Amino acid sequence: MNDVWCDVVTEREVRYGMLQSDHPNDTSFCITRCITNLMDNLHQHHAHTFIDVVPGRHNQQSVTVDVDAQQMLAALHHDKIASVLSPHSIAHFDIDWENPEETNPNEDEVYLSRFMDVFERRMMELIESAVALQRSATCDPHVVEILQHLTVCRQRSQVCLFVTFIYM
Repeated sequence: MNDVWCDVVTEREVRYGMLQSDHPNDTSFCITRCITNLMDNLHQHHAHTFIDVVPGRHNQQSVTVDVDAQQMLAALHHDKIASVLSPHSIAHFDIDWENPEETNPNEDEVYLSRFMDVFERRMMELIESAVALQRSATCDPHVVEILQHLTVCRQRSQVCLFVTFIYM
């Protein structure tokens, strides 16, 4: 199995925003889900929206799961993400597809409610942490001194530039 991803936007976001980040727990979190009886319902007309299948002609009785894609996804979840994020930054949901002929796992009210709660809580934690970090940086006397020097340098350079234009 090659560890080569197609270069699409979502994969870039995962790669650069999480896997290669200096502080991924401060900027990222991961939510995964497992539709527990998905393999038993591959013949359902919209099952392919939840799992990668091999492109080609399929009839309703025979759908071939893309094993390479599943292995890469498992490696991403269990190895790569787990190695850069703390357990606090990872949430997992198991969903039963109770009535595949009539329902969609994305419409499960309990799952959606829990998902929204986890998403909102974790986003608020990340935002509050980033705001606190920004505030603490501006309270650091070294940072304040550097900012004061930068302000004076910028003001003097603008004055010198103005004076140069007048005498030209």
